[in-house]
Amino acid sequence: MLAMETTVDRAKEMAAQRSLEFIRDGMVVGMGSGTTATHFIKLLGARVKQGLKVRGIPSSRASDELARSLGIPVIDFHSATQIDVTIDGADEVTHKLDLIKGGGGALLREKIVASASKLFVIVADSRKLVDRLGKFPLPVEVIQLAAPLVAKKLEAVGVHPAVRKTAAGEDYITDEGNLILDCACGEIDNPQKLAAEIRAMVGVVEHGLFLGMANVALIATETDVKELAR
Repeated sequence: MLAMETTVDRAKEMAAQRSLEFIRDGMVVGMGSGTTATHFIKLLGARVKQGLKVRGIPSSRASDELARSLGIPVIDFHSATQIDVTIDGADEVTHKLDLIKGGGGALLREKIVASASKLFVIVADSRKLVDRLGKFPLPVEVIQLAAPLVAKKLEAVGVHPAVRKTAAGEDYITDEGNLILDCACGEIDNPQKLAAEIRAMVGVVEHGLFLGMANVALIATETDVKELAR
C-alpha cells in the first residue's frame, strides 16, 4: 500500500511540475485545493523564491495559508477580476475535460476561481481519468437550513445524498459555513441535465459538476504526463 501511495504521489508531483510550463512572469495565478494542487503551490513557491513575479488567488483557506507561508503574494478579486491561469486538481476528469470536483470541500471557491480564469488547467494522476462521470460521489454544497429539503429533492432526481462528516463524526462545514451533501450517482448519463436540476433547487449553493470549464488536463502516470486539451 505504501509503495502505491508513493507512486501516486510521484505522479501528482509530475503533473504539478508540468503545469509550471503555463506560468509566466507577471501573471495572476489561481491556486487550487487538494493534494495535487498542494504540490503545485509548493513548486510555485520555490519559483517565487528564485525570482518569479506572480500574484496568487487561492481557492481555499488551506491554499491561502500555504501560499503565504511560501512567500507567494496573495490577492483577492478586489485587486484583480481576471486570472491568467488556474491550476487545480479534480476527483474525476473525462476525455472531454468534464469534471467532478469538491472532494476536498472547496468546490464553491474553486468554481468561482475557475470561472474567472482565461486558462483552467487540471493536474491529476491517471486514476482520475474516467470515461463517464459519477463513480466518485458528487458533492453539493447547501445552506444548512435547507439541507433536509435539498436532500429530498436530490433523491427525487435519482441521486442519494449523505451529509459529509469529519473524521470526528461531526458535520463538515465549508469555508463559507455550509454543509456538503455527497451524492451517490452511479454513472451520470446526462451531466448537463443533472447540473441544471441541482442548480434549480432552492438552498443549493453550488455543485461539483464542472462542465465545459477546463481547457487542459495534465494526466500523470508512473512514467510520463499526458496532455489533454479541449
